[in-house]
Amino acid sequence: MAVYTKIENQDISHLFQNFGGIESMRGITEGVENTNYLIHTANKEKFIFTIFEKRTKSSDLPFFHKAMNEFNFDGINCPTPIFVNEKDIFYIKEKYCAIYSYVNGSQITSLNEQAIISLSTIVSKIHHIGIKSKLYRENDMLKPSWKYILDKFKDYEGKNKNELNHIANVINILEDKFPKNLRNALIHADLFKDNIFFIDNEVSGFIDFFFTCSDTIVYDLATLINAWFFKYSDFDEHHFQIFFNHYFDSISWTNKEKEYLNFYLKASSIRFFLTRMHDQYFNKEGEVKHKDPQEFFDILQFHEKNNLQDFF
Repeated sequence: MAVYTKIENQDISHLFQNFGGIESMRGITEGVENTNYLIHTANKEKFIFTIFEKRTKSSDLPFFHKAMNEFNFDGINCPTPIFVNEKDIFYIKEKYCAIYSYVNGSQITSLNEQAIISLSTIVSKIHHIGIKSKLYRENDMLKPSWKYILDKFKDYEGKNKNELNHIANVINILEDKFPKNLRNALIHADLFKDNIFFIDNEVSGFIDFFFTCSDTIVYDLATLINAWFFKYSDFDEHHFQIFFNHYFDSISWTNKEKEYLNFYLKASSIRFFLTRMHDQYFNKEGEVKHKDPQEFFDILQFHEKNNLQDFF
C-alpha cells in the first residue's frame, strides 16, 4: 500500500452515501503498489479505498475480485469488494478504484512459535482452496516482467549494477527451465509479512490480492519463505523449521513439486529484486517507502549456495 494519488473527501463522498457519509479518511503509506486510504464512515464502519496505479491493469480487476470472493467464501478472511449502485469498480481522477471491506489485525512484529503454527495452517488452507479453483490468470511477474525490467535497465550504470548483471546471468540459466507439469493453483503470490494480519498471535486475515494468479503453490510458498525467514542473507532456520513441519502436516506435495523448491526460491528472489529496483528508480512520485532490492539479491545468493529441499 502507498499514496501516489491525493484525493479529498468530496472526490469520493458520493460512493459512501449508503454508509452515512465519510467521517474521516487517511492515506496509508505502507507498501509500494497502489494508493490506499482508510475510510471511517458516520455509520462507524471502516473500509479501504484503493486507487489502482500503473502496475495493476484495470482489465485484471474483475479477476482479482472473483479471487477475493472465492477465498472469502471458502473461509479465508480477506477483503471483498463493496458494491455501490451495482458496481464494484469506479473511476476517480482518471484512475480505476474500488472499495474493500476492512480486515482487522496488524502485521506481526516478531516471530514466535504460536504465530508460525497459525501461519502454516492457514497458508496450507489457502493452497488447498487454490488447487481446487477454476479461476485462471497468467503469472506475469516472472519471465514477462523480468524481460521488461531488464530492458529498462539496459544502459544502467548506477547502484546495484553488478547485482543486476548477475541477475541477468541467472535468468539466462533459469528461463528455459520452468516446469510445465506442476499442479496449477490460484495463489496469492505476495505473501509478505505486511499482507498477513494477526490478532493475539493468530492469523486474522490476508490483504493485497492484486498479484493473485494461476501458478504452482511451490512459487507461492517460496515467496513466503523468502519474505518471512530471511533478512538479507540471515536465515531464520528455527522458525522456518517450525513452519515447514506444520505446513506439510496439512498438505502433500508431489515429488516433482519438492524438486522445484530451490528453483522457485531463486525465481521469487529475482522477481522481488527486479521489481524493487524498478520501483526505486522509476516510481518516485507520491508518499512511498521504497524497499531495498539488495535484500533479495542476498537471498538469491543464499539459495545459490544452499538448498532448502534438504529439509524434506
